[in-house]
This record gives sequence, C-alpha cells and structure tokens, in this order.
Amino acid sequence: MPNTRLNVSLPSHIVDDIKALYGPRGISQFLEEAAQEKLAVVKRDKYKHLIEGYQATADATVKVLKRFEAAVTEKRDV
Repeated sequence: MPNTRLNVSLPSHIVDDIKALYGPRGISQFLEEAAQEKLAVVKRDKYKHLIEGYQATADATVKVLKRFEAAVTEKRDV
C-alpha cells in the first residue's frame, strides 16, 4: 500500500517518549499503530447504532425473507 508523506507537529516531550520506546526511526511506525487503533474505536462508535439497528430487526427480516422464499418456490401458499 502506498504511503503519504505528512508534516506533523507534536509536543517535544511526546516525540522524546516515542523515540525512547521505538527508537529515532520508529516514529512513523508508532503513529501508524496509534492512528489504526484510534480509527478502529471511532469507526466502531460511529457505526454502533447501525449495527444495533440491524441486529434488532434481524428476526423480523428473516421472517419476511422466508415468506418471499415461499412465494418464489413451488409452495405458493403465502
């Protein structure tokens, strides 16, 4: 996957801590991992209501689909 070069400003103490843990060339790796973790949380929260809605109507959806299935097969007693 291609990368995009960014110019990011961070407080010096945060950069120092990242360098201490990941080494001076590990800043990109750290930021990528942190961004992936944060995006997973944001996406989960953003789509949580959609998932709950689909789950809440799943049983009703299955019942409707079964009625349509019977309508398009030889069992036409819907």
